[in-house]
Order: sequence, then C-alpha cells, then structure tokens
Amino acid sequence: MFALLAFLFARNRREALSVRIGFWLALAGIAYLALPTMTPGAEQTFWRLPFHILSLAGPGLFWLFAASLFDDDFVLRRRDAAVVMASILMGVTANYCDTVFGVRLWIVEALWRVLAIGTVIGGIVISLRGRGADLIETRRRLRVTLSLAIGVVILWVVLAELPLQGWPPPLGWRVVNAASLFVLAATLTLSTLGWRDPGLFALAPRPAVPGESRPEVDDSALLARLQADMTRERLYRQDGLTITTVAARLGVPEYRLRRAINQGLGERNFNAYLNGFRLAEVREALGDPAQRETPILTVALDAGFGSLAPFNRAFRAAEGCTPSEFRAKHAAVA
Repeated sequence: MFALLAFLFARNRREALSVRIGFWLALAGIAYLALPTMTPGAEQTFWRLPFHILSLAGPGLFWLFAASLFDDDFVLRRRDAAVVMASILMGVTANYCDTVFGVRLWIVEALWRVLAIGTVIGGIVISLRGRGADLIETRRRLRVTLSLAIGVVILWVVLAELPLQGWPPPLGWRVVNAASLFVLAATLTLSTLGWRDPGLFALAPRPAVPGESRPEVDDSALLARLQADMTRERLYRQDGLTITTVAARLGVPEYRLRRAINQGLGERNFNAYLNGFRLAEVREALGDPAQRETPILTVALDAGFGSLAPFNRAFRAAEGCTPSEFRAKHAAVA
C-alpha cells in the first residue's frame, strides 16, 4: 500500500508541492517497514543506513505534508527543511554514536525524540486548525482522517520506540507496530483512491468524458445574494464572521454555501475569500488622498481585519509590498 501511494504521488508529482512531499512520506513508510525485516547485526552494514535515514524523516515529512496540503499559502522555506534535517541528523547521531564510538549521547537522543514528537503534534494541529474555513469538503474530511488516523499512529510509533533496547525489537512489539502501520497505510491509501475532487491537491480538472453525465447545481442566485451582502452591506467587516454565520443569514445549509463559493468562485478558503474584499477596501483607502492621514491600523480594522499582524501578512502577500510603501507609492503618483 505504501508502494501504491508512492506510485500515485509520483505520477502527479509536478502538480503540487503536497504531492511531492507525500511521495517522500510514502517512501519513508516503506523504509521504516523494511528495517525490522533485517537480520540481527544488519544495523552495522552500510546498506541499512539509507533506509534508516529515510525512516527518520517520517515525522518531519508528515508535518510538511499536512502544512502543504491544508495551508493554501504554504511555501517551503529553508527553515522548514532545516527542521527535518535536524531531526534526521540527531536521529543518526543518537542511533549510531553508540555503535561506532561506544558512547550513548542521552541529550541528543532526548532532543531527537522531542523534535520528532513535536513535528507530529504540529502536523496534527495544522490538520485540525482552519477546518471551519476550509471550502473543499473532501479536504475538510481528510483533515480529521489525517490528524487522527495517521498523525496519532505516527505519534504512537515514536513513543513506542522509547523503551526499546537493542535491535531487532521483540516479536510482540513488531506485531503491534505492524498493525498500527497497516492502519496508517490503509487509511491514507483508501483516502487517496477515494479522492475525486481535483481541487484537493490543486490538480488540473479531469477532462470530461464524452457521453458522461456530470450534473451541476446552479448556485448563481445564492452567489448573487452573497455578493450583494459583501459589496453593498459590507458583511466582511463583521467581527468574527464565519461561514456558519453567513449560511444562517442566507438561510441555506452550510455545506451548500461552501460548495457554491468553492465551485462557483474557485475559492479554497473562506477567510481568504473575505480577505479579498477587505484588501480591496484597504487599497482604495490607502490610495485616497482624503484618507492620507488616517492611520493604517484604523484602515485595517475598519475593513474587518482583527489585528495588524495578519493584515500585514495578507497585504504583503497580495501586493508584494507593505501598506506604508503602497500608500507612499500612490501618494507620489498623485
């Protein structure tokens, strides 16, 4: 199943970062499964090292996979790669320093375990955080599956290795560990084979098959009402606005509003959808000579942003400059 996952991810590796990270995560699973099959004394052979190194990357890769899949604004940075590399280096040091030099570095081993557990917990938090604003129903369901069925299994595997002494581990431990990994592989594989939404990994839409019936729901009237509330009523200014609140206001089920915004407008996240209106108002205010003396914080809060930090991040991501630079540029033109 891990090999099938690796194949599925490799086939679409050019489409999205999460797909490429998923490929390496599947390979890490294969490498981890291969280690207990090696005979006693194999830990001292050079060909075992690549398998071990790849398996040590598993917790960090899970964290990056969750971040790249569920955060539409995620960009792989050097510090992210450094965390995974640090986990691998500390794992190699903790596992082989005793074998090579006869010295067990307890501090390094403890730090390695803490980092591994921390990255897994981080992946679980990322999976669950933002579920309410996610507009892709398939991805909303996968958040729970990935965090509970997969993240918890990886966390259990990391914790279960703490009391181990020597290699290979006892047979009973290997059976329980194999059963847990089966749950992990089966859950992720079945989820992968069940994915029908091309927007889950931001993949290209599947070409239509001649003669295939693909019924579409017309949500144009709902979207027109939503657009009117956003533009005329400036609903996006409301503090703590959620898609649940908007759905209740429009008198429609929440799932239908999610589908309408996602499929009709191409939006993947409700907060990003709201920020589009907020940023449009901010740009207009910053370019208005009559509001030149209005503090930028006041402009941001009036537009519906809760605080300055998320506003600055959203503005810089959209415009490529700070709000102050944007205002100064338009003032110079005027």
